[in-house]
Amino acid sequence: MKLYREALGAVNLFKGIAADDLVSMLDCLQACPVKFKKGKHLLRAGDRPEHVGVVLAGRLHVVRDDADGNHTLLAALGETDIFAEALCCAGVAESPVTVIADTDVTVMLLGFSRILSTCSNTCAFHQKLIENMLQIVAQKNLYLQDRMELIRTKSVRAKVLSYLGIFARKRGIAFTIPLNREGMADYLCVDRSALSHELIRMKRDGLITYRKNSFTLL
Repeated sequence: MKLYREALGAVNLFKGIAADDLVSMLDCLQACPVKFKKGKHLLRAGDRPEHVGVVLAGRLHVVRDDADGNHTLLAALGETDIFAEALCCAGVAESPVTVIADTDVTVMLLGFSRILSTCSNTCAFHQKLIENMLQIVAQKNLYLQDRMELIRTKSVRAKVLSYLGIFARKRGIAFTIPLNREGMADYLCVDRSALSHELIRMKRDGLITYRKNSFTLL
């Protein structure tokens, strides 16, 4: 666990918990790193969610399949992101989404029941952990609202600017996104060729510059 101490310190779920308490808390939660190869499923649609996952290294995709077997990319997760927390809080019997390793990944799985139930040791940090969990779920709800607004936007250019604006607000005008063109098109619910053509036009119009996954808003 020492190998991932820096990453764990940046996880919002553990915000406000001292480093020494964090080690004790992870022992209390019986947490341990688990590795998955690229393409492996960490959670399948139809499974009962029982663990909250923390990404320690690598990338994950959260996808949803329709009746025709088409994939819709709902989220791309990287280091320090967490997943399945909303599903666990909602108490769903069957997950509506699938979580797939986009690269080789290392995650830490936390039993949700152990997060909600304070242990016999009455750990001082446990209340803070629950508070953080509630805040994360509330933030995820806001994220989903923004996602719905993005999907409803008809213009490809407006979709692109909205998506890139998310990164610009966090990292400044120059940043790297976690998706390739195919993934970006899937996430924005647009045709890949239409996306490529619109990016070229936006570059020509002086709105952006880019090289592969690195973008600058002008």
